[in-house]
Amino acid sequence: MKPILYCLLLLLLWQPLLAQDKTLGIVQLHKNTREGQRKALIIANQTYQFQKSLNNTLRDADSMAVALRYLGFQVTVVKDKTLADTQDAIDRFEQSLQPADVAFVYYSGHGLGYQHDNYLLPVEFAISEMDGLKNRAISFANLRSRIVGRSVRNLFMVVDACRSEMADKATDRAYELVPPENNPPGTLIAFATDYGQTATYKSRNNKNSLYTESLLMYLRQPLEVQEIFKRANNRTYAETQRLKLSTQHPHYIPMIYDDYYFLKLITPNTPSPPRPQTRQYLDLPFAEMVYIPGGTFQMGDKYEVPVHTVTVSPFLIGKYEVTQRQWETVMGSNPSHFKDCPDCPVENVSWDDVQEFLKKLNARTGGNYRLPTEAEWEYAAGGGASTRTRFGNGRNELDSTNANYDTRRWATHPKIPLSNKYRAKTLQVGSFTANTLGLHDMSGNVWEWCADWYGPYGSSSQTNPTGPATGISRVLRGGSWNYFPQDARVANRGSNSPSNRDNYIGFRVVSQAQ
Repeated sequence: MKPILYCLLLLLLWQPLLAQDKTLGIVQLHKNTREGQRKALIIANQTYQFQKSLNNTLRDADSMAVALRYLGFQVTVVKDKTLADTQDAIDRFEQSLQPADVAFVYYSGHGLGYQHDNYLLPVEFAISEMDGLKNRAISFANLRSRIVGRSVRNLFMVVDACRSEMADKATDRAYELVPPENNPPGTLIAFATDYGQTATYKSRNNKNSLYTESLLMYLRQPLEVQEIFKRANNRTYAETQRLKLSTQHPHYIPMIYDDYYFLKLITPNTPSPPRPQTRQYLDLPFAEMVYIPGGTFQMGDKYEVPVHTVTVSPFLIGKYEVTQRQWETVMGSNPSHFKDCPDCPVENVSWDDVQEFLKKLNARTGGNYRLPTEAEWEYAAGGGASTRTRFGNGRNELDSTNANYDTRRWATHPKIPLSNKYRAKTLQVGSFTANTLGLHDMSGNVWEWCADWYGPYGSSSQTNPTGPATGISRVLRGGSWNYFPQDARVANRGSNSPSNRDNYIGFRVVSQAQ
């Protein structure tokens, strides 16, 4: 007798709608041709009466609701409801749709395939009662037809589910999810996995299913929709390999004949404000400040999730890490382990020590210097709001000719080659080429303290975030001379106790743009 294989079904019915004229820095909700309103219905079933309960289903629904609201959708969420309650919600949603609206219907729960159709199963469904299935479950094809029948501009349907067999123990009959037939023009139908495969609920964030986590990473980026699904597919497959899980090959069937965007990068027509003159925080070498224009970027990467939209205001940041000479001038002593190098970065200083330095520096200069926020640091390290790079050297590659890091072990990423030149100490600041904004040593040399307490990322967009209100460790960024290259990614996050001192931790200063 075949075992029952329970499948998590995520149905995403997606249709382009008139984007609101809402600007998010340089990222803007995009108004596509002939769009109406954006409306979403999210249905999530996790606790079943006669089937095995599922993992992550309700969290997937909550995460998708946040993402869709950010994209301008009116969102209705229905959780763990009976067939009657779910049908009522579908009826109300269908009636709300007007011609050219964008419909986004997300289902997360058990599903099965039967007689060339897929069915979304309510919480009271029993697989032993297959007679009259159309009256006891939600027909995928019927739901698609009802949405298309409202003359929506486009229709996007996504199934995040096992596509292996769901069997009836009594009859030994299997019901696999099947490819939908007769997909209308203007639709895109995506599956989280291939025919006969399972879809894992395990993921890096341990919150969402793997495919939903991947889709969420790209859904709020200014990409054409087919590129969103392509990247989500590639990331899902790569993660199953990395986590040594059953292979999961997502794919999608596009029937869309024009480009569609939820968000677009907008270049303002107004001229940029004049840059303040570069200034120095001390009359000493390597004390220059660089003006960083404000803007919006995607903070995080595939390892630091969720990727989320962050806007920062203009600011000034140290072109170099604070040096031993500068520290000794302000504080009267040099705590560094690697002495006899006055223009090497000061290290062996705690976050608390740095606060005392800043207090004395401000008293000495009349300035308002501080540590960068984590968002400001990542924004500046990656190149601001324009073309961003993986590392703080202005490139997507790292080797010992352009950064000071530990080269004694192969990196896990093919673009981080092995180099034999391990220096085992700090180097004079500015020893390597600057990044695209003119900043040196944003990857390697010493880790740099940031102002924020360390805490998990949220998924919503933010403006000038300052991190959690409390915590036990402060953020560190940038990697160091004794850390491997993957730690030097601009998105990588480290942390340490604010009282801790090490010979690989330093900092640079920030001030408000004048």
